[in-house]
Amino acid sequence: MCGIAGAFRPGGARTSDATMARMRDRIAHRGPDGAGLWRSRDGSFLLAHRRLSIIDLSEAASQPMWNERGDVTIIFNGELYNHAEVRKELEALGRYTWKTDHSDTEALLHAYEEWGLPGIEKFFGMFAVAICDERNAGSPRLHLVRDRVGIKPMYLTRTSSGEWLFASEIKALLEHEDVKPEMDLTALWHYFTFIVAPAPLTLFRGIFKIAAGHRVTIEADGRARATRYWDCKPDASRMFRDAEMSDGKAVDELERLLRKSVERRMVSDVPFGVLLSGGVDSSLNVALMAERMNRPVDTFSVGYEDEESYNEFTHARRVSGIFKTAHHEVLIKRKEAEDFLPRLVELQDEPIADNVCIPLYFLSELVKKSGTTVVQVGEGSDENFLGYWWCEHYRRKDAEVYRKARQKSSLFQRLLGRSSPLLSDEDREFEARARKGQELFWGGAACFVGRMRDQLTPDPSLFTQAIDCPVEGLLPDSHRALDSHAVVSHYLGNFGPGFGNDEILAKIPYMEMKLRLSEHLLMRVDKLTMAHAVEARVPFLDHEVVEFAARLPARYKLRDGVGKWVVKKVAERHLPADLVYRKKQGFGAPMEEWFKDPGFGKRCVAAWERSQFRKLGLIDDSFVDGLLKAQTEGGGGRSFQLWTILNAVLWHERWISKSENFF
Repeated sequence: MCGIAGAFRPGGARTSDATMARMRDRIAHRGPDGAGLWRSRDGSFLLAHRRLSIIDLSEAASQPMWNERGDVTIIFNGELYNHAEVRKELEALGRYTWKTDHSDTEALLHAYEEWGLPGIEKFFGMFAVAICDERNAGSPRLHLVRDRVGIKPMYLTRTSSGEWLFASEIKALLEHEDVKPEMDLTALWHYFTFIVAPAPLTLFRGIFKIAAGHRVTIEADGRARATRYWDCKPDASRMFRDAEMSDGKAVDELERLLRKSVERRMVSDVPFGVLLSGGVDSSLNVALMAERMNRPVDTFSVGYEDEESYNEFTHARRVSGIFKTAHHEVLIKRKEAEDFLPRLVELQDEPIADNVCIPLYFLSELVKKSGTTVVQVGEGSDENFLGYWWCEHYRRKDAEVYRKARQKSSLFQRLLGRSSPLLSDEDREFEARARKGQELFWGGAACFVGRMRDQLTPDPSLFTQAIDCPVEGLLPDSHRALDSHAVVSHYLGNFGPGFGNDEILAKIPYMEMKLRLSEHLLMRVDKLTMAHAVEARVPFLDHEVVEFAARLPARYKLRDGVGKWVVKKVAERHLPADLVYRKKQGFGAPMEEWFKDPGFGKRCVAAWERSQFRKLGLIDDSFVDGLLKAQTEGGGGRSFQLWTILNAVLWHERWISKSENFF
């Protein structure tokens, strides 16, 4: 796990070594164990690397790394769990000289030499890779590749001089004198819907993130093209049939895949452990890891002072006792969480309006202080196996409201778009989507939609802004419009026939994988663990597990209202049944209570009132004031919306207005 940065400009990169070193060291927290800088012979390429040593701790494994002829050079951020197997395959060819004992970087370098870009697809792991290929004399090219699921980030931009810049974090790009921070209004529009900017957009105008499962190739003439090389879109014709996948076979196969996935993610030359909430996914990670260890598993849990309803210490301690782990805990005080917010804005680069970022930071700090560098986390299970309560909720709404609304034959109702006065506000919204031909499901964390979106941004024209994307095929037309449903439709449109009444349950995991998981859940994990130079690994997102889940019919995931059915059946083999089937508690911060607290509430109101963001008039002042009043003086229930707004406000003040005292 590392931090990378680089520049490419045919004819000679303009970026100086000093500027690149500054970009590299701006993300030194990602790699405190070493630093490298390399410029190609013709000056076109400039690569920089910050190293977090995890596999092959020797100096020989440092980056940037080049081949024996010096015409292919690589930097990468991530880990390749099966690098030893690929290395054996390459060694058998007898064509390569090896300078390291077991570096995954060197295996990746020679795999690209041997098989080209498809060679990268031989690896299991997480990665953001940059490859400088100078083998064709006079026509160098740069490849930027993000892993299948999007566990590791990769950002890029092009300067006015035609120079390409890329890095693991946006803050590194902003260290370059030719990159000025400006707000992307289209990305902001979508942020208010999805609480993150959908890839490839970022809230910084002109800076883009490569989407999960994509690569970008930049040619010697400066032209760039994006290509998708992996996808997990379900295909009804490839779903498992009863004859080939009984209940028992499904449980056996998932257990085999998860056991192999956890084993792969134990490859490390430094101490590793598990983030343990006491929920099914993290507890199963502990159980499968403990099977293969001759020492106690290190486990880590977080809680809040005076907020017992948010703490899972009891369940985590129980799991720790069952598997005799070396357990560590941290208790967060409200004041230190509040004071952390300016630092959070700094670490995230662009807002991720998820309060889980707060406990994740303090939990990662605990991990590092314990002497542990690698942890396994549970992300991906709920998303791919329909584990959230709202999966059953959307299934019912699809049957009871959405499909019925689409089938209504009343010409009067179709023309006027009227709903029954007896419907709830949510059902009215779902009926409206059906009448407009929109998708029912917009993501597991959709914030401002429907009437609330109209109240927040009553004048969409204020967000009108052209987007110039310099990479062909990177930015879909759907993402350019001030229409967040167009983004949803980009992922879910033309889904294909054959799913019948289970179509919504096939769409939910795919939508989660394409947007919320890669740009929200995994980005919070990356940014907040790497803040302490801790590497997080995600067993439930091994691409074989994801591909298996995509072929499982919905009944293996959601059965009799119980989500993650097949995961829980695997867990039953390793954990007490009452732990497996206890009510899902979730992992988060007590924002509802914090926003009601007079101290925190006053700080938020003050930050809003003095912000330059407020003066832009993009969002309705009175509506925001109403949300604040309803939360602090009324019955609450608006903390999600307020947290989303607050993150945008604080981000703007730090990165665009460059205010020193913004909270």
